[in-house]
Amino acid sequence: MPETLLIHGNPLIGLYVRASDDIAFIGVRDERARRTIERELEVKVVRTTVSGSELVGAMMALNSSGAVVGRYLREKELNRIRREIDVLVVDIEINCMGNVVALNDRGAIVHPDIKEEVLWEIRDFLGVEVVKGTIGGVKTVGMSSAVTNSGALVNPNSTEWEMERIAEVLEVEPVRGTVNFGSEMVGTGVVANSKGYVAGRDTTGFELGVIEEALGFI
Repeated sequence: MPETLLIHGNPLIGLYVRASDDIAFIGVRDERARRTIERELEVKVVRTTVSGSELVGAMMALNSSGAVVGRYLREKELNRIRREIDVLVVDIEINCMGNVVALNDRGAIVHPDIKEEVLWEIRDFLGVEVVKGTIGGVKTVGMSSAVTNSGALVNPNSTEWEMERIAEVLEVEPVRGTVNFGSEMVGTGVVANSKGYVAGRDTTGFELGVIEEALGFI
């Protein structure tokens, strides 16, 4: 049976956790959540805040090459994350980098209002193709998708053009779906990598089946 989870009683678990194939960062002290993510994703789990916020999933973009965070990251947080992985701090007004970047080890799609020079910074740091775009017509692409190296679950309103762009840039076949009993912002309800996933507690059996197909587990 697929694992589902609440964090602080909240099924929006993707707001609190950001994972790659190697590591996951969590913003809250929740031993059950830590153990579940460690077991299901087969990663080391590190607790930290980002820019003083527990919403690490919203604040951090992450792949196997490093983490991208906003300019309000505190020095203590930077040192904590840098003990585990390389960090790029971008100097832009948008601080919630996890919200605005859909990322795996092959490419990234970012909020269309991010400046070109920031795209180049991210591209050089992570060593992947970076393009602007929307997912489901939504600019906060990181919360409108759940992307791994094996697949992508995307907002059910995603157009064929958006789906083709995801397949081209991220090199995975996206599947439309929802989480947490109909939420279109699928990144808020799934924490995943290529080895496993955890979904928010309100996610239905049908939705779990779509998630497993989208992320390559069936």
